Amino acid sequence: MGKLKIVLFLLLILILLALALPFLVPVNLFAQPVLDLGKRITHGQFDVQNVRIEYYPAPALVLENVTLAKEGASIERLHVPATFKNVMAWGESLQGLRIEGGRFSPEFASHLQERLKPEPGTPRLAGLVLERCSLVRGKEEIGPVNGELRFGSAGELTELFITDSSGQLELQVQPSAPGQFAVQLSATGWTLPLGYPAKFDFLRLKGTASEQGIDIAELRGDLYGGVVTGSAKLAWQQGWQLSGDVRGSGIQAEPFTKVFNNNTYATGRLESEARFVFQGTDYHDLFDHPGVDATVLVRDGLLHNFDLVTPLKSSTPVTYSRGGQTRFDAASAKVAIRDKLVQFSGVKIDGGKFSATGYLTVREGAKLDGAVQARLSSGPISVSNQIRVAGQLSTPEFRTGAAYRPRQEETTPTPTPAEQ
Repeated sequence: MGKLKIVLFLLLILILLALALPFLVPVNLFAQPVLDLGKRITHGQFDVQNVRIEYYPAPALVLENVTLAKEGASIERLHVPATFKNVMAWGESLQGLRIEGGRFSPEFASHLQERLKPEPGTPRLAGLVLERCSLVRGKEEIGPVNGELRFGSAGELTELFITDSSGQLELQVQPSAPGQFAVQLSATGWTLPLGYPAKFDFLRLKGTASEQGIDIAELRGDLYGGVVTGSAKLAWQQGWQLSGDVRGSGIQAEPFTKVFNNNTYATGRLESEARFVFQGTDYHDLFDHPGVDATVLVRDGLLHNFDLVTPLKSSTPVTYSRGGQTRFDAASAKVAIRDKLVQFSGVKIDGGKFSATGYLTVREGAKLDGAVQARLSSGPISVSNQIRVAGQLSTPEFRTGAAYRPRQEETTPTPTPAEQ
């Protein structure tokens, strides 16, 4: 039993010595080998301003202010854990590396697969964690984000995985061809960054990324009980531009229209086709200047806070304020959005005995300006009126002239010769 204890004690001492060996040697003695190793792994320039050792929370070799100048990449801190595997397999494989404060140009990122391609005699990377890393293009910066570079069994780069702090967004980027990457974005319970908080239950984008931008070949989302599909393209060579086409069907109109105003909204099921273009100087203001052209159809619903029937009952000019509702079987319109101006043209509302046509403009500050020609029919009797729409979106006003009611002789059928 005593000999066994001695053997175990000696074995423990050897292990501790192996782990502590890098820290017993002055840092300057192995700084140059570390730099040489970095150049071999990245196949290029690898400059480090400072190399030091950290003991807490775990022993690690830390490279500070790492620069890959030619390709436009810099790293605040490169953290190399001094684990047993890394110490014993130094020069063959490295695990658990962490980059903190990385800043990379699109050119560098697009050639990352070639930069980290394993060569004979080059250590294989088994994983690389990213913390607070950004993509930098001129004065523009996207990020920071956290993620992970994943590698195959042979050390080849297989995937970049990025997630946000809430866990709602996941981005997967996989090398597909030189300078190109397959991209997939998945979002759960995600609110669109378009100025209005439309919330997707689920959204998935698939496409191909390059230095010029991203071609989104497939867009699919679950939105308020309906489905949205389409395609898009994001370009960033000369400013930023996002353009594409989407189609929506089966969407619940009430939660969707309440995104724009809680008082004035529609119910029913919504179908739409839209073409959109967003432009900005960088991605921060990309959604500040929307350009959208769409057709919208809502079936079997109500317009709340938008009463177009009551004005038909007045025989004198009058102004009605907010309140009431208009039932319809189908309501359709063409919608054009330019910055903060929203225009509804070719509006048609069919509610059986009630029908209406017209236009409506929502200006900056949610100010309304429009006109509706409404008609209510019951048998041979029909009433019509021209309604001017003004006020605010949350408090609309309806101004009418005297409703037109046909005279008796206009509504009484002319007797036939047999009746005479």
